[in-house]
Amino acid sequence: MQTLQIDLFALPIRYVTLFAAFFVTIVMGLFIVFQAYHGYRRNESRRMLFLAVGLAFVTVVPPVISLGTASFGFDVDIYVFYLPLGTAISQIVGLSFIIYSLALRSGS
Repeated sequence: MQTLQIDLFALPIRYVTLFAAFFVTIVMGLFIVFQAYHGYRRNESRRMLFLAVGLAFVTVVPPVISLGTASFGFDVDIYVFYLPLGTAISQIVGLSFIIYSLALRSGS
C-alpha cells in the first residue's frame, strides 16, 4: 500500500490559501468552544454547555465538513447540493443549541 504524498509547494496558491482559511477558522472556533466549555466546568452551568455545543456546530463542524469533502474529490452533486445542505443543517442544529442555551432559566 502506497502512502499519500502531497507536495505543498506544487499546489496552486489558492488551495493553500483556502486550506489556511479553513484551518484558522477551525482553530478559532475550537478556542471559543473551549472557553465556553471551561465556563461550563467552572460554573456548572448547563447554559454554557449548550452554548459550547451550539458554537461547535456553528463554527467548527461546517469547515471540517467542507475540508473533508474537498479532500476526497467527489462529483459535482456533492458540492452543489449535499455539502451546502450538510453545512446548513449543522448551522441550524448549532443555532438551536445556542437559542436553547439563551432560553434556559439562569438557575439551570
